[in-house]
Amino acid sequence: MSTSVPSTYPPARFIESLGDYLTVDELAEYLQLSKETIYHWRLEGTGPKATKLGKHLRYSRANVEAWLKSRTDRR
Repeated sequence: MSTSVPSTYPPARFIESLGDYLTVDELAEYLQLSKETIYHWRLEGTGPKATKLGKHLRYSRANVEAWLKSRTDRR
């Protein structure tokens, strides 16, 4: 699935428009980061939890949302 985020599309609505699992491309686009950053986080163990399906990584929306919530700056 190839999707792009229109500039007027709120991020919450964007992630709702995707399936329950995000590809690396979709996650990078949603977080507005590079795919390299996503892969780096995976290697370091600092990003959202992924599911490996064969040689493909998928990120559940629930894991991404929980990870984002845990990263919220509380200052």
